[in-house]
Amino acid sequence: MVVGWTLHACKHRTLRCQLEHFNPFRRPTVKFEERQKYRKQLMSVWLNSVSDDLDLITDWWFFLRMFNLHGIDLDGGMYARATFALLVLAGIGTLSYLLELYQTLYRYPDTIHWLAPLTILFEDVPQILLTLFLSKPFDSAETLEPLAAFNIATSVYSALIKVTGEVCVNYCYCCKFIPPVDEDSDVELGRSFVSEG
Repeated sequence: MVVGWTLHACKHRTLRCQLEHFNPFRRPTVKFEERQKYRKQLMSVWLNSVSDDLDLITDWWFFLRMFNLHGIDLDGGMYARATFALLVLAGIGTLSYLLELYQTLYRYPDTIHWLAPLTILFEDVPQILLTLFLSKPFDSAETLEPLAAFNIATSVYSALIKVTGEVCVNYCYCCKFIPPVDEDSDVELGRSFVSEG
């Protein structure tokens, strides 16, 4: 998981650090706000990456589950046709995932402004509606397995937000991150981290 975050860290060298001490609860006394701001930028990339990975995995897992139950038949029943629509949405989700990776690697910190609304309108909302339709949550308790998987995925994501966000941004300043310095970045911020004693 966290594919985008890993690729971003490799390309932009955002995880270069220098060991300062071994006490994870000791906050730095020099330039704490600047260092905290930089960590928040790293956390933004991390959370987006986790969200994208979970979304892609659960989309394809749910499609495979429905394909095994109903198959795909455009001339068949309503559920078989809906499963085909699910396949199309999973394909759109994969395309938006690849665009998110491109954005994270080559356009950071800029964004493709139309990507988020397009993904929400043409992939996320239809996916949610089809998931509710295909899960038949009001027919019987036996068909709630995909919703249970979705619930687990969102719970994992929520836990990752709370734990990693709190720990990374506010604690564990044992290492000093050294932001990459190039012509497009804030050179003074980079210098302040490097020259910090």
